[in-house]
This record gives sequence, C-alpha cells and structure tokens, in this order.
Amino acid sequence: MRTWSIIKELGIVEELLPTTGTQAFAGSPLVYRKGDEDPAVDMFELPQLHAVQRSILQQVLTKHIGAEERIHFSKRLSSYSDASPAGPITLHFKDGTTATCDLVIGSDGVRSAVRRTMFIDLANHAENHGQTEDAARLREMVEPVYSGQLAHRGIAPSSALSENAFAQTRSLQLLMGKNGDIIIYPMAGGKSINVLAIRYIPGHSKVFDGPWVQSMTQDAIAKLFEGWQPWALETIMAVEKPLRWAMHTVPELPTYVTDRVALVGDAAHAMLPYQGAGAGQAFEDGFVLSLVLSSSSVTLSNLPAALKIYDDLRRPFSQRVQRGSARNGNYHLRRTGSGWENISEEDSRAGRYPHEWLKYIAEDVRAQMRWTFEANIEDDRARVAERLAALSP
Repeated sequence: MRTWSIIKELGIVEELLPTTGTQAFAGSPLVYRKGDEDPAVDMFELPQLHAVQRSILQQVLTKHIGAEERIHFSKRLSSYSDASPAGPITLHFKDGTTATCDLVIGSDGVRSAVRRTMFIDLANHAENHGQTEDAARLREMVEPVYSGQLAHRGIAPSSALSENAFAQTRSLQLLMGKNGDIIIYPMAGGKSINVLAIRYIPGHSKVFDGPWVQSMTQDAIAKLFEGWQPWALETIMAVEKPLRWAMHTVPELPTYVTDRVALVGDAAHAMLPYQGAGAGQAFEDGFVLSLVLSSSSVTLSNLPAALKIYDDLRRPFSQRVQRGSARNGNYHLRRTGSGWENISEEDSRAGRYPHEWLKYIAEDVRAQMRWTFEANIEDDRARVAERLAALSP
C-alpha cells in the first residue's frame, strides 16, 4: 500500500485502475495455499492488493513526461567517469557516444553498469590505499548473484480457460510447494492472467551457466509442476510465449551513493519476488530521491551530502525488505523452517508432513509482510524535510 500511496500522489490511479485485475479501489486479497497437493490446503489471506502490468505502468508514466523533457531511448551505458569532484561526469555509451551531466542516477537494473563502475572505482581506491580486504569485498558487489531459482513467466488469455480455472483466477492466488511456487493473478480488467511459476534448483552455484532468459514450452513448464493444482497447470498450458528467467539478486551494498552518483531500484537492491515488493521499492527510491533533489536547498556543491540523505533513509529500509523477501522465499519453497528441509517433494505432494507446520509458515510470512500495510511512506517525507533543514549550503 506504500507504493499505491505514491501512485495516488502522482495522480494516475484513474488511468491504472482499469488495467488491474480488479476495478475496486480497495484491491483484491492475496490468497495463500499449499498447492503441490490435491486438494490444495488453504493457509491464509493478506489484505487487498493491486496488480498492475509493468508495461502498462510504463506507458502511463511516459504519457505524463513533459514535452520539455528530453528522453533518449535505446541507449545502453557502459561506464561513467569524472575528472574532478566538481567537474562534469562523462557518460560512456555502448554505441560509442558520450554525454556529460552533473548527476547520475543509475536505474539500469540488476546488471547495472552504474553499480559496476561505482564499486570498481571504490575497490580500486581501497586497493590503492592498501586496504586489500576491503577492496575484495567491494568487488563482490559488482556482479549479481544467481539465486538458484528459475522463474517461468507469461500471460494467458482468460478466454482460453475452462470455467473452473477461470473462476480460480479471479483473485490473486499464491500456491506454495516443496521447491516451487506459482503466483497467478488477473490483469487488464480480468481479460488476461499473469503467471509466475518458480522452481528452486538444489545444489546450484552462484553463477548461472547459460542465457538468463530463454523461451520455454508450456509442456516443459507444466512437467516441472506435475501433481500441483489442475487448474494452475491448465493456466500454465494457456500461457502465450512463456519465458524462463534465471533469477539473480544484488548483494547488500555498503552504499547506494558516491559523490554525485546514486543507485535506485534493482541496480541497488534486486531482490526475490516473495513480498511482491521489488518494483515498489524502486518507486519508493524515486519518491525519496525526488523529495531530496527538488529541494531549493540542494545545490551542486552540497549534492553529495544531499544524496547521503537518500542513502541513509532508503538503504536500511530496502535492504530489510530484501532480506525479508529471501526469508519468505525459503518458506514459500519449503526449503527451511520447522523441519521442511527434511521433507521430499514426493512426501510434500502426498501430504506426508505435520500440518501444524503450515501455521508456523503463515505466522512468519504475515510478520514479514506487515510493513507493507502498516508502514507509512509519509514518514519518509518528514524525515527528508528534517535532514534537508540541517543541510549546509
């Protein structure tokens, strides 16, 4: 709901609401079930949520960019450099072109070129000052880390589903199981269904061998979830052009800023999807950063100190969410907790486990998600104002 508060402030709720799976301002509850056995075991529900397709959100936001703003699409950054603390920063693009600026905000994803440059520079600086151990740790921040999880994603038309499957997909459904997780929810006013089916690969390395994204067949995905809820498998079989994504995360960074460079979104804190908070945290980064940069007290000379306000407020919070998402993932996939590490996939599908364990999972997942509904993004506005008031010119 923190992210929805920002969307309300942007004034785009009326445009987005028809594209969600529900027409209600209150949203739709998220239903948790153990779905790798039949019948499924109901676990709990979370309060109302909104699900918005990323591409539609981008289209709506793009419409509100002022005509005077210059947007350059299809540009890929390779690195940046700055000759002096007060001089312009030079951006180096993969097509050989360059540009200069006073401020760099790296919102360039999990494979961020901005993060790579930032932490290589920090590591080189530490190494030049004889801090070899610090340099080694900083170099570990450069590359994303493979999570051992493969996400199979795609969109299914509601018209392709049977009456039973159609009825099941009217609300946000999260099916948990041993080494797997299926998230299904309606979009575009219920005309299409978003499907995210995740499999954990035990014994994985930190580096993924192969293309991060590749096409898959519906049959191959359904086979990975054999024995799961029939309506969910039917929905998977209806997905058009499914893709498999190797899920990567970013290590907990010691900073999101250096001088006049800042990281936001996945570039700063790419996380697993088990709180549905990755994109929302990017929104919150942008919200806090905009509060800082729009202040009349921020100048080129005190810009590094101003960015430190952003780092101090957003890094601890977003990294708590990052850790909570990883913890929830362990429970969703039944990897750890209450003895689940000793339960095989076959035993889980057959219901051979102490069913009171589900209560412990429900309690922990609820606790991890509480911030979503109880924390107030407006508190950040007050903290930013307090810090800006103390900012030296």
